[in-house]
Amino acid sequence: MSSARPNYGITRIDQPDKKNHGYYVRITHKGKSNQKYFPDKASGGKKKALDAARAHRDKILSKMPKYKQASAAKKKRRIKQSGVTGVTHVVSTSTKGKAYQYWQAAWQDSDGKRRTAKFSIKRYGDKEALEMAKKAHRKADREAKKKKK
Repeated sequence: MSSARPNYGITRIDQPDKKNHGYYVRITHKGKSNQKYFPDKASGGKKKALDAARAHRDKILSKMPKYKQASAAKKKRRIKQSGVTGVTHVVSTSTKGKAYQYWQAAWQDSDGKRRTAKFSIKRYGDKEALEMAKKAHRKADREAKKKKK
């Protein structure tokens, strides 16, 4: 197994008011979520809790397909920001390894179902695809507000 990014799938939890400090491991694959919490106190300290969380995460990943292990090992890219909630930059990779980039607008329709519109950066260019996604999101928001009235 290729080695995963140091904290892939691991989140630090610090809730002083609840005296809750530790690391939370969450790995999801094909809709099935593997989760486990490693508290600092029970693990013998912050470093030991992190080590235990990483070991648990690695054990889960070792049982998964190679492509999932490879995605865990890849360096995380900095996500482009649109400035609009519901409009995101997406990079997806096909099974043949070809990368596709697009801006995506996401919203809920009047029935509460999630809807999306995707705009290819290759086809429209980065700025134009972003503007199209923002426009689609604004239009969907206006339509949702009209239906609520």
